[in-house]
Amino acid sequence: MTPSLVVIAEPEGEACQRLIAAAKGACADDTAVAPTLEGALAIVAERTADVLVAGPGTEPASVYAAMPGLSGECGAGVVLAAEAVDADLLRAALRAGVDDVVALADPLEDISAAIGRGLEASRRLRGAVAEGAAEAARAKVVTVFSTKGGVGKTVLATNLGVALARDTGKRVAVIDLDLEFGDVAIMLGLQPTHTIYDASQVFDRLDADLLAGFMETHGSGLRALLAPLHPEEAESISAARIGQVLDLMREEYDYVVVDTSPSFSEAVLAALDRSDEVFVVTMMDVASIKNTRISLQKLRQLGYPDSHVRIVLNRSDSKVLLEASEVESAIGGRVVAHIPSDRIVPRSVNKGVPVVLEMPKSEVARAILALAHEAASPAARKGA
Repeated sequence: MTPSLVVIAEPEGEACQRLIAAAKGACADDTAVAPTLEGALAIVAERTADVLVAGPGTEPASVYAAMPGLSGECGAGVVLAAEAVDADLLRAALRAGVDDVVALADPLEDISAAIGRGLEASRRLRGAVAEGAAEAARAKVVTVFSTKGGVGKTVLATNLGVALARDTGKRVAVIDLDLEFGDVAIMLGLQPTHTIYDASQVFDRLDADLLAGFMETHGSGLRALLAPLHPEEAESISAARIGQVLDLMREEYDYVVVDTSPSFSEAVLAALDRSDEVFVVTMMDVASIKNTRISLQKLRQLGYPDSHVRIVLNRSDSKVLLEASEVESAIGGRVVAHIPSDRIVPRSVNKGVPVVLEMPKSEVARAILALAHEAASPAARKGA
């Protein structure tokens, strides 16, 4: 195997020394340092480096501008090490294609782990390019989202996952990113022995096999990575670690369904940035409609294209003096799926049996199955 090379763009000083130590902690075979990004890029191109680490002395915008050549022609992983990391920086970096973002003050092992993931990403990318199979190996990611609780988001996510697993015969996983109060386990009738918290605690050595050991298996064949058992455990699960988990799942499965918390948290943003489709769930009440309108505006502001965002109207036959067309007008978007009310839904939740299995011929199950079929179609055609 060719020796691995990490190139650090940072002037000599404490920050540079800390990044060199982190690269050694990531088991890089060799490390090169340049005081400027331009110098570092020249080394990356000349020596076919595996990872570029841009230190706090480098403007993030300059790194973003260099990403096409780094991730494409060079196939190098990129880690941005900043003085401080906030949601805006994380979002901009991930959208530009940066593999990981860390704060210089993070524990040294966290920075090493980020560089290690960059090394692995570079190896995978170059291997995939050599085989011409990089795109084909990636799962389709469907995120179910709403900024209002109680709209049926988790019911939809779990039933979609079960429907995809049962009807496509492909590898399907669901991940519960409502880290404090996730209910995917309840909806699927699962008794968790491991959760995403356990996976996050071994992030420095997490691979596909280890991740599989933390997942539960539903009778439909659906694999589930469940939310932590205790709300306080959510605090230690960073967006970078969630991104690492999602990236592994994208390589191992054909479809990944993401259930989310009702907020634009960093965990949710990590999922949205990796999503092929976002199902925004709303209902026929004023509060839900208002929240959905604001959510759609925010998604547009964050740069998520309308073509990836799909509106699902739950309990669409509620008698509340509103028509579906009025909901569409109020939220400024077209509803692509109407899921009717049915008393069998709360009954299926209490039993821990998804309605698509409990009552597959019911109107609500038919609506969800149709949505699952539509979600599967593009990927099915691609893989055919």
